Amino acid sequence: MKLSLTDQLIVVVYLAAIMGIGLAMKRRAAKGMGSYFLGGRRLPWWALAMSGSSSYFDITGTMWIVSTFIVLGLKGMWVHWLWGFPITAFYLAFMGKWIRRSGVLTGAEWMYTRFGQSRAGDTARLSYTLFAILTITALLGYGAIGMGKFGAIFLPFSPFVCAVLILGVTGLYVVAGGFHGIVRVEIVQTIILSAGAIAFAVIGYKHFDAAVFTSKVSGSWMNIWPETRPAELQGVVAGGTDYSFFGALVAVWVAKGLLLCFSGPEQLYDFQRFLAARDARDASKLGALWGAIHTVRWPFAMAIAVMAIMGLGNPELDAALKRDPETALPVIISAMLPVGLVGFMLAALLSGFLATFSSTVNGGAAYLVKDVYQRYINPQAASKTLIRASYLASSLLIITGIVISYFGTSINTAFLWIFGTLAAGILPPNVLRWYWWRLNGWGYAAGVLGGMALSLGQAVADTSLFSTPLPLYVGFPVIAIASTIITITVALVTSPTEFTTLEKFYENVQPAGAWSPVRERVLARNPRFKRETPFRLEALNTLLALVGICTLYVGTLYLILNRHTAAFACFTTTAVMCIGLYFTWYKHLPAPAPAVNEDDAMSEENAPTLRASSTAD
Repeated sequence: MKLSLTDQLIVVVYLAAIMGIGLAMKRRAAKGMGSYFLGGRRLPWWALAMSGSSSYFDITGTMWIVSTFIVLGLKGMWVHWLWGFPITAFYLAFMGKWIRRSGVLTGAEWMYTRFGQSRAGDTARLSYTLFAILTITALLGYGAIGMGKFGAIFLPFSPFVCAVLILGVTGLYVVAGGFHGIVRVEIVQTIILSAGAIAFAVIGYKHFDAAVFTSKVSGSWMNIWPETRPAELQGVVAGGTDYSFFGALVAVWVAKGLLLCFSGPEQLYDFQRFLAARDARDASKLGALWGAIHTVRWPFAMAIAVMAIMGLGNPELDAALKRDPETALPVIISAMLPVGLVGFMLAALLSGFLATFSSTVNGGAAYLVKDVYQRYINPQAASKTLIRASYLASSLLIITGIVISYFGTSINTAFLWIFGTLAAGILPPNVLRWYWWRLNGWGYAAGVLGGMALSLGQAVADTSLFSTPLPLYVGFPVIAIASTIITITVALVTSPTEFTTLEKFYENVQPAGAWSPVRERVLARNPRFKRETPFRLEALNTLLALVGICTLYVGTLYLILNRHTAAFACFTTTAVMCIGLYFTWYKHLPAPAPAVNEDDAMSEENAPTLRASSTAD
């Protein structure tokens, strides 16, 4: 499908403007590592929320979401527990401020605040760094697969060539601008993306015809409640997943999603958003706004799915959609919109891609530079040397993602390995690090490295030993249980983390769970110490926010499907939850931290290691 000259001009002008912003931010990003990766911790919370939300709204992920709705109907919403779609409820309630209180530059550095600077802490940091690099590299490959498919609909090239062109051009501003460029660009991207998503959702809502739609879907397509073995899904295989045993899949999706929500961000650039906040109060507020802004993605995806199901009236295009539902997004845009609007929607979607792409690259470069290059290769590197290393690391990550896309063809397959198989081995130690004082660096490292080995082993077995890949409801629990056993066993047979480190971590971060021995020592030294917010209140806020976010997102789906009563019930529930949160959450937010200048805030950015006693806000 050929783009008109008008649409081409709109896209080119947009890309030129975005790259201009990135290059303009180059000087400011070059101030130092803290400025390059965290924006000097001077960025406003609403800007970080807009940045985080748009980084979730990627083209590849949206193509996958659309395909799940086409294949599964409203039941497709259950699939998205796999990546923890309501995780912002946990961000706003407690996880955002926990992360910010650690006061570090990367998630790997966080290991020192939790496990100390002993060999155990070093090993934990190294294991987390390896996990981070593996995950981010896989995410870049996953994104490149989607962009190749997306670009091939509009450009006269193969998917791989399209991936090279798109990632190569957009990579220029990502490498140059650092975190300052990313956040400022993503504010613009969020506005454009939200406007485009809302516009298309309105088009989908008006295009919906109940009689036509009902004739093309099964009777249970609009039933969101899961069944163990839905009759309409028997033998249905899409993207390498057999949905026949749907109930078992739902159990795994929800379990994985809850583990992720309690463990903190899995998409590791999310960690940056909270570390970049000015204080714990801003970290909590940005978590709330993040979830609210992300609402627009769901009606947009459902609108695309509705149009694809109802058909385009073109036998060739309708057949192509049936062969590969993952291409529905670009096909519908090219076929349903007039000249000019196609260019606008492409610009809007490129905003989503750029947001995720830039966040992923920037996050990966932070780990490579801070946790590998500076930690093991050049501990005394000057600030300018580290910035140059950041440019090189970002470039290498982009090239690696392109190479991975050459061997991948299915978005769903790549997504399931990253968020299902790989996550199964990583989540147990990531959950325990927050809630169990006895977990030490050795136990954490053993769990992470063992989990990665098991996940990679299953990937090899699925391709070389088994005729069909192991279902997620078999592989996930086996790997997760094995990783848990490894983590706990190694932690218990090795020495615990020094109490000095644990006491500082507990006082600064104020985690919940099994911390009684540490809490008793803290109280013995400081009888007036108490958690800023009781965890029972944080748990209540989590529940209220979880219900509110789920009903908000599902309500938008019902609205596109013209089911106004169900939509109204969902939105009313969301409103009630918000009123409750005003009294139980907003009125109990942490007090603002004292203002500090950028030099003081980033005083540790060039230090070869991070002190174990990172101060709280």
